[in-house]
Amino acid sequence: MKTELELYEILYLINPNFTEQELEEKIEYYQNFLIASGSQVVVQNRGKRNLSYTIKGFDVANYIQMMYVGNEQLIKALNVQINRDETVLRHLTTKVNKF
Repeated sequence: MKTELELYEILYLINPNFTEQELEEKIEYYQNFLIASGSQVVVQNRGKRNLSYTIKGFDVANYIQMMYVGNEQLIKALNVQINRDETVLRHLTTKVNKF
C-alpha cells in the first residue's frame, strides 16, 4: 500500500433543505475530519445547483468541492464517513494528476 501523499478532490452533493448554518456545520465536519487526519484542505461551496436527474427525490443539491492531501487510507476512511451520512446525496473522489 502506498503511504505517499497525493492530491485528491472530492465533490459531494448535500441535501438542499439545509439552512446556511447546517450546511456550514456539515462542511466543517468533513474539513475537520481531514485536518485531524493530518491533511491540508481547501473547500469551495459551489452553492445550490439543479441536478441533471433526480437523486433520492431531489432535483436540486448543494455542491461542495474539497481539495485535500492524503493517501489510500485517508480516502477509505473519508468514504466510509460519507457513505454513512444520509444527508449526502452523492459523492465522487478523484486523484488530481501532476502536470
